[in-house]
Amino acid sequence: MIRIVCIAILLAVAALASYGQDYKKFKDDTEVPRITVEDAKKVYDDRSAIIVDARAADIYKDEHIKGAINIPIGSNSSEFDKLPKGKKIIVYCS
Repeated sequence: MIRIVCIAILLAVAALASYGQDYKKFKDDTEVPRITVEDAKKVYDDRSAIIVDARAADIYKDEHIKGAINIPIGSNSSEFDKLPKGKKIIVYCS
């Protein structure tokens, strides 16, 4: 199984801006909200969240969490259209 090192509730500032929501630009990684693997599984299983794999497409193709959407870091804003509104967004990058 993929070891999840970097999980966040919020996706990139551009994704939130595209939803017309207020957003906070984080100074660095230490400010980004974290979630445990257990809690991430719980909200994913009850369908109140989606999982985004922020790794490169070739790495995603080799291995990823079942049901995860691939939006690599640095993607253009049109990629964020894949995200459903009204759900938590859990991002992992490793």
